[in-house]
Amino acid sequence: MSTDDGYSTQTDSEPRRELAARGGLSFQLSPGLRNKILPFVSLLVLVMFFGVLEPRFLTISNFTIVASQAAPLLFITLGATFVVLMGGIDLSVGSAATLASAFAAVLVRDYNIGYLAMPVAIAVGITTGLLNGLITTYFRLPSFLVTLGTLSIFGGLSLHLLQGRSVPVGNPPFRQLAIGQLIPNLPNAALFALASSAVLIFVGSWTRFGRYIAAIGAGEAVATVAGIRVRRYKIYAFTVSGAFAGVAGAFILARLGSGSPQVGANFLLDSIAAIVVGGTALSGGVGGVHRTLLGVTIVSILSNGLGIMGVSSFTRMMIVGFVVILAVATTIDRERMMNVVK
Repeated sequence: MSTDDGYSTQTDSEPRRELAARGGLSFQLSPGLRNKILPFVSLLVLVMFFGVLEPRFLTISNFTIVASQAAPLLFITLGATFVVLMGGIDLSVGSAATLASAFAAVLVRDYNIGYLAMPVAIAVGITTGLLNGLITTYFRLPSFLVTLGTLSIFGGLSLHLLQGRSVPVGNPPFRQLAIGQLIPNLPNAALFALASSAVLIFVGSWTRFGRYIAAIGAGEAVATVAGIRVRRYKIYAFTVSGAFAGVAGAFILARLGSGSPQVGANFLLDSIAAIVVGGTALSGGVGGVHRTLLGVTIVSILSNGLGIMGVSSFTRMMIVGFVVILAVATTIDRERMMNVVK
Protein backbone atom coordinates (compact mmCIF):
# COMPACT_ATOMS: atom_id res chain seq x y z
CA MET A 1 0.00 0.00 0.00
CA SER A 2 1.19 3.59 -0.63
CA THR A 3 1.48 6.45 1.79
CA ASP A 4 0.89 10.10 1.03
CA ASP A 5 4.57 10.99 1.37
CA GLY A 6 5.57 8.96 -1.68
CA TYR A 7 6.69 5.80 0.12
CA SER A 8 5.18 2.36 -0.10
CA THR A 9 4.70 0.07 2.87
CA GLN A 10 4.61 -3.64 2.06
CA THR A 11 3.08 -6.08 4.57
CA ASP A 12 2.21 -8.92 2.25
CA SER A 13 5.22 -11.11 3.09
CA GLU A 14 5.72 -13.19 6.22
CA PRO A 15 9.12 -11.72 7.13
CA ARG A 16 7.70 -8.21 7.02
CA ARG A 17 4.74 -9.17 9.18
CA GLU A 18 7.15 -10.65 11.71
CA LEU A 19 9.19 -7.45 11.63
CA ALA A 20 6.05 -5.38 12.21
CA ALA A 21 5.05 -7.68 15.08
CA ARG A 22 8.39 -6.87 16.72
CA GLY A 23 7.60 -3.18 16.43
CA GLY A 24 9.57 -2.47 13.25
CA LEU A 25 8.31 -0.79 10.08
CA SER A 26 9.61 -1.48 6.57
CA PHE A 27 9.56 1.34 4.02
CA GLN A 28 10.65 1.21 0.45
CA LEU A 29 11.07 4.24 -1.77
CA SER A 30 8.43 4.13 -4.52
CA PRO A 31 9.73 3.93 -8.13
CA GLY A 32 8.25 7.30 -9.11
CA LEU A 33 9.78 9.13 -6.18
CA ARG A 34 13.07 7.27 -6.63
CA ASN A 35 13.32 8.43 -10.26
CA LYS A 36 12.78 12.03 -9.13
CA ILE A 37 15.21 12.01 -6.22
CA LEU A 38 18.16 10.01 -7.60
CA PRO A 39 19.15 12.53 -10.33
CA PHE A 40 19.26 15.37 -7.79
CA VAL A 41 21.29 13.26 -5.37
CA SER A 42 23.65 12.24 -8.19
CA LEU A 43 24.17 15.86 -9.22
CA LEU A 44 24.90 16.93 -5.66
CA VAL A 45 27.37 14.08 -5.16
CA LEU A 46 29.19 14.89 -8.42
CA VAL A 47 29.52 18.59 -7.60
CA MET A 48 30.83 17.82 -4.11
CA PHE A 49 33.19 15.12 -5.38
CA PHE A 50 34.81 17.19 -8.14
CA GLY A 51 34.71 20.37 -6.05
CA VAL A 52 36.73 18.74 -3.28
CA LEU A 53 39.25 16.98 -5.53
CA GLU A 54 39.72 19.77 -8.09
CA PRO A 55 39.66 23.43 -6.95
CA ARG A 56 39.44 24.51 -10.61
CA PHE A 57 36.05 22.83 -10.93
CA LEU A 58 34.10 25.38 -8.85
CA THR A 59 35.21 28.46 -10.79
CA ILE A 60 33.36 30.92 -13.01
CA SER A 61 35.59 30.14 -15.97
CA ASN A 62 34.87 26.43 -15.69
CA PHE A 63 31.16 27.17 -15.41
CA THR A 64 31.39 28.99 -18.73
CA ILE A 65 33.16 26.01 -20.28
CA VAL A 66 30.56 23.55 -18.99
CA ALA A 67 27.72 25.72 -20.27
CA SER A 68 29.33 26.02 -23.71
CA GLN A 69 29.91 22.27 -23.95
CA ALA A 70 26.44 21.37 -22.67
CA ALA A 71 24.45 23.62 -25.02
CA PRO A 72 24.56 21.43 -28.18
CA LEU A 73 23.77 18.30 -26.13
CA LEU A 74 20.82 20.07 -24.52
CA PHE A 75 19.45 21.12 -27.90
CA ILE A 76 19.70 17.57 -29.21
CA THR A 77 18.12 15.95 -26.15
CA LEU A 78 15.24 18.45 -25.96
CA GLY A 79 13.66 17.09 -29.11
CA ALA A 80 14.76 13.49 -28.65
CA THR A 81 13.07 13.40 -25.24
CA PHE A 82 9.63 13.48 -26.86
CA VAL A 83 10.50 10.44 -28.98
CA VAL A 84 11.67 8.51 -25.91
CA LEU A 85 8.64 9.71 -23.91
CA MET A 86 6.30 8.13 -26.46
CA GLY A 87 8.17 4.82 -26.25
CA GLY A 88 10.48 5.20 -29.26
CA ILE A 89 14.10 6.17 -29.74
CA ASP A 90 16.01 8.33 -32.21
CA LEU A 91 19.52 7.03 -32.78
CA SER A 92 20.10 9.39 -35.70
CA VAL A 93 20.17 12.70 -33.77
CA GLY A 94 23.96 12.97 -33.86
CA SER A 95 24.12 12.28 -37.59
CA ALA A 96 21.21 14.66 -38.23
CA ALA A 97 23.08 17.41 -36.37
CA THR A 98 26.20 16.64 -38.42
CA LEU A 99 24.24 16.79 -41.69
CA ALA A 100 22.61 20.09 -40.72
CA SER A 101 26.01 21.49 -39.80
CA ALA A 102 27.50 20.28 -43.08
CA PHE A 103 24.77 21.90 -45.22
CA ALA A 104 25.11 25.18 -43.36
CA ALA A 105 28.92 25.11 -43.54
CA VAL A 106 28.95 24.64 -47.31
CA LEU A 107 26.44 27.46 -47.84
CA VAL A 108 28.30 29.84 -45.52
CA ARG A 109 31.57 29.05 -47.32
CA ASP A 110 30.18 29.36 -50.85
CA TYR A 111 27.56 32.09 -50.43
CA ASN A 112 28.43 33.78 -47.11
CA ILE A 113 24.82 33.51 -45.95
CA GLY A 114 25.69 34.42 -42.34
CA TYR A 115 22.76 34.15 -39.93
CA LEU A 116 20.67 32.40 -42.60
CA ALA A 117 22.73 29.31 -41.80
CA MET A 118 20.50 28.83 -38.76
CA PRO A 119 17.16 28.38 -40.63
CA VAL A 120 18.96 26.27 -43.23
CA ALA A 121 20.25 23.91 -40.54
CA ILE A 122 16.81 23.75 -38.90
CA ALA A 123 15.18 22.94 -42.25
CA VAL A 124 17.66 20.11 -42.79
CA GLY A 125 16.94 18.82 -39.30
CA ILE A 126 13.18 18.95 -39.84
CA THR A 127 13.60 16.97 -43.05
CA THR A 128 15.58 14.24 -41.29
CA GLY A 129 13.05 13.99 -38.46
CA LEU A 130 10.10 13.93 -40.84
CA LEU A 131 11.75 11.14 -42.82
CA ASN A 132 12.27 9.10 -39.65
CA GLY A 133 8.67 9.64 -38.59
CA LEU A 134 7.15 8.75 -41.94
CA ILE A 135 9.17 5.57 -42.35
CA THR A 136 8.50 4.47 -38.76
CA THR A 137 4.76 5.04 -38.85
CA TYR A 138 3.72 4.18 -42.40
CA PHE A 139 5.90 1.10 -42.72
CA ARG A 140 5.20 0.06 -39.10
CA LEU A 141 8.89 -0.46 -38.33
CA PRO A 142 10.61 -0.17 -34.94
CA SER A 143 12.11 3.28 -34.48
CA PHE A 144 15.33 1.64 -33.28
CA LEU A 145 15.91 -0.03 -36.64
CA VAL A 146 14.76 2.93 -38.74
CA THR A 147 16.96 5.47 -37.00
CA LEU A 148 19.88 3.04 -36.93
CA GLY A 149 19.63 2.98 -40.71
CA THR A 150 19.18 6.73 -41.16
CA LEU A 151 22.13 7.28 -38.82
CA SER A 152 24.35 5.78 -41.52
CA ILE A 153 22.50 7.54 -44.35
CA PHE A 154 22.85 10.99 -42.81
CA GLY A 155 26.46 10.30 -41.92
CA GLY A 156 27.25 9.28 -45.49
CA LEU A 157 25.55 12.39 -46.89
CA SER A 158 27.65 14.55 -44.57
CA LEU A 159 30.84 12.91 -45.80
CA HIS A 160 29.79 13.56 -49.42
CA LEU A 161 28.94 17.21 -48.76
CA LEU A 162 32.18 17.92 -46.94
CA GLN A 163 34.22 15.54 -49.11
CA GLY A 164 35.52 13.87 -45.98
CA ARG A 165 37.23 16.92 -44.50
CA SER A 166 36.46 19.90 -42.29
CA VAL A 167 35.12 23.08 -43.92
CA PRO A 168 36.15 26.30 -42.10
CA VAL A 169 33.57 29.05 -41.67
CA GLY A 170 35.04 32.55 -41.56
CA ASN A 171 31.95 34.51 -40.60
CA PRO A 172 32.49 36.38 -37.28
CA PRO A 173 28.85 37.58 -36.87
CA PHE A 174 27.54 34.04 -37.26
CA ARG A 175 30.12 32.68 -34.83
CA GLN A 176 29.06 35.27 -32.23
CA LEU A 177 25.65 33.65 -32.27
CA ALA A 178 27.16 30.82 -30.21
CA ILE A 179 30.27 32.15 -28.48
CA GLY A 180 29.04 35.67 -27.71
CA GLN A 181 27.77 36.49 -24.20
CA LEU A 182 24.63 38.60 -23.83
CA ILE A 183 24.84 37.64 -20.16
CA PRO A 184 28.41 37.70 -18.76
CA ASN A 185 29.99 34.25 -18.36
CA LEU A 186 27.02 32.57 -20.05
CA PRO A 187 27.59 31.74 -23.75
CA ASN A 188 24.72 32.66 -26.06
CA ALA A 189 24.35 29.02 -27.12
CA ALA A 190 23.65 28.02 -23.52
CA LEU A 191 21.27 30.96 -23.06
CA PHE A 192 19.24 29.97 -26.12
CA ALA A 193 19.28 26.33 -25.03
CA LEU A 194 17.88 27.23 -21.60
CA ALA A 195 15.21 29.42 -23.19
CA SER A 196 14.26 26.54 -25.49
CA SER A 197 14.08 24.24 -22.48
CA ALA A 198 11.62 26.58 -20.77
CA VAL A 199 9.41 26.64 -23.87
CA LEU A 200 9.44 22.85 -24.28
CA ILE A 201 8.79 22.26 -20.58
CA PHE A 202 5.63 24.32 -21.04
CA VAL A 203 4.78 22.43 -24.22
CA GLY A 204 5.28 19.07 -22.54
CA SER A 205 3.24 19.94 -19.46
CA TRP A 206 0.48 22.22 -20.66
CA THR A 207 -0.29 21.50 -24.31
CA ARG A 208 -2.19 18.79 -26.12
CA PHE A 209 0.98 17.70 -27.89
CA GLY A 210 2.82 17.02 -24.64
CA ARG A 211 -0.09 15.21 -23.02
CA TYR A 212 -0.73 13.05 -26.07
CA ILE A 213 2.93 12.08 -26.43
CA ALA A 214 3.01 10.93 -22.81
CA ALA A 215 -0.29 9.07 -23.29
CA ILE A 216 1.10 7.22 -26.31
CA GLY A 217 4.15 6.21 -24.30
CA ALA A 218 2.01 5.02 -21.41
CA GLY A 219 -0.07 2.79 -23.70
CA GLU A 220 -0.38 3.13 -27.45
CA ALA A 221 -3.42 0.86 -27.70
CA VAL A 222 -5.27 2.80 -25.02
CA ALA A 223 -4.32 6.10 -26.66
CA THR A 224 -5.72 4.87 -29.97
CA VAL A 225 -9.00 3.83 -28.36
CA ALA A 226 -9.16 7.25 -26.67
CA GLY A 227 -9.18 8.88 -30.10
CA ILE A 228 -5.59 10.13 -30.23
CA ARG A 229 -4.19 10.10 -33.75
CA VAL A 230 -1.13 8.12 -32.78
CA ARG A 231 0.49 8.07 -36.21
CA ARG A 232 0.26 11.84 -36.58
CA TYR A 233 1.75 12.56 -33.15
CA LYS A 234 4.57 10.09 -33.70
CA ILE A 235 5.51 12.00 -36.84
CA TYR A 236 5.30 15.24 -34.89
CA ALA A 237 7.65 13.89 -32.22
CA PHE A 238 10.28 12.75 -34.71
CA THR A 239 10.02 16.07 -36.56
CA VAL A 240 10.61 18.01 -33.34
CA SER A 241 13.59 15.77 -32.61
CA GLY A 242 15.04 16.47 -36.04
CA ALA A 243 14.40 20.21 -35.77
CA PHE A 244 16.37 20.51 -32.54
CA ALA A 245 19.14 18.34 -33.96
CA GLY A 246 19.31 20.95 -36.73
CA VAL A 247 19.51 23.76 -34.17
CA ALA A 248 22.32 21.89 -32.42
CA GLY A 249 24.14 21.49 -35.73
CA ALA A 250 23.99 25.24 -36.39
CA PHE A 251 25.31 26.13 -32.93
CA ILE A 252 28.06 23.51 -33.20
CA LEU A 253 29.13 25.05 -36.50
CA ALA A 254 29.11 28.55 -35.02
CA ARG A 255 31.03 27.46 -31.91
CA LEU A 256 33.74 25.46 -33.69
CA GLY A 257 34.01 27.69 -36.74
CA SER A 258 34.02 24.71 -39.10
CA GLY A 259 31.83 21.89 -40.33
CA SER A 260 33.20 18.41 -39.69
CA PRO A 261 31.87 15.00 -40.82
CA GLN A 262 32.54 13.61 -37.33
CA VAL A 263 31.19 16.46 -35.23
CA GLY A 264 28.10 14.59 -34.02
CA ALA A 265 29.71 11.21 -33.35
CA ASN A 266 29.69 11.50 -29.55
CA PHE A 267 26.15 12.81 -29.23
CA LEU A 268 24.42 9.45 -29.66
CA LEU A 269 25.64 7.94 -26.39
CA ASP A 270 25.60 11.24 -24.51
CA SER A 271 22.02 12.06 -25.56
CA ILE A 272 20.67 8.69 -24.46
CA ALA A 273 22.64 8.97 -21.22
CA ALA A 274 21.28 12.45 -20.47
CA ILE A 275 17.68 11.46 -21.15
CA VAL A 276 17.66 8.31 -19.02
CA VAL A 277 19.86 9.74 -16.25
CA GLY A 278 17.37 12.58 -15.91
CA GLY A 279 14.58 10.08 -15.25
CA THR A 280 12.78 9.62 -18.58
CA ALA A 281 12.16 5.88 -18.96
CA LEU A 282 13.13 4.20 -22.24
CA SER A 283 9.90 2.21 -21.97
CA GLY A 284 7.99 5.49 -22.41
CA GLY A 285 5.24 7.32 -20.56
CA VAL A 286 7.41 8.67 -17.72
CA GLY A 287 9.63 11.73 -17.73
CA GLY A 288 9.88 14.87 -19.78
CA VAL A 289 12.07 17.80 -20.80
CA HIS A 290 12.37 19.05 -17.21
CA ARG A 291 14.11 15.81 -16.29
CA THR A 292 16.28 15.88 -19.41
CA LEU A 293 17.57 19.32 -18.41
CA LEU A 294 18.81 17.78 -15.17
CA GLY A 295 20.25 14.78 -17.02
CA VAL A 296 22.24 17.00 -19.40
CA THR A 297 23.64 18.86 -16.40
CA ILE A 298 24.74 15.61 -14.78
CA VAL A 299 26.38 14.21 -17.93
CA SER A 300 28.12 17.50 -18.72
CA ILE A 301 29.47 17.90 -15.18
CA LEU A 302 30.63 14.29 -15.15
CA SER A 303 32.48 14.71 -18.45
CA ASN A 304 33.97 18.06 -17.46
CA GLY A 305 35.05 16.89 -14.01
CA LEU A 306 36.71 13.78 -15.36
CA GLY A 307 38.49 15.88 -17.96
CA ILE A 308 39.83 18.28 -15.34
CA MET A 309 41.10 15.30 -13.35
CA GLY A 310 43.04 14.12 -16.39
CA VAL A 311 40.92 11.05 -17.16
CA SER A 312 41.33 10.05 -20.82
CA SER A 313 38.46 10.40 -23.28
CA PHE A 314 38.42 6.61 -23.76
CA THR A 315 37.91 6.02 -20.06
CA ARG A 316 35.22 8.71 -19.98
CA MET A 317 33.33 6.87 -22.71
CA MET A 318 33.43 3.71 -20.63
CA ILE A 319 32.17 5.55 -17.56
CA VAL A 320 29.29 7.12 -19.48
CA GLY A 321 28.40 3.64 -20.77
CA PHE A 322 28.19 2.32 -17.21
CA VAL A 323 26.09 5.34 -16.24
CA VAL A 324 23.62 4.57 -19.04
CA ILE A 325 23.25 0.95 -17.90
CA LEU A 326 22.73 2.02 -14.30
CA ALA A 327 20.20 4.70 -15.27
CA VAL A 328 18.22 2.32 -17.47
CA ALA A 329 18.19 -0.28 -14.70
CA THR A 330 16.64 2.21 -12.28
CA THR A 331 14.08 3.82 -14.62
CA ILE A 332 12.86 1.18 -17.05
CA ASP A 333 9.51 -0.54 -16.63
CA ARG A 334 10.59 -4.19 -16.85
CA GLU A 335 7.06 -5.59 -17.02
CA ARG A 336 6.21 -3.45 -20.05
CA MET A 337 9.48 -4.31 -21.75
CA MET A 338 8.87 -8.04 -21.19
CA ASN A 339 5.43 -7.68 -22.75
CA VAL A 340 6.99 -6.01 -25.78
CA VAL A 341 9.54 -8.82 -26.13
CA LYS A 342 6.81 -11.46 -25.90
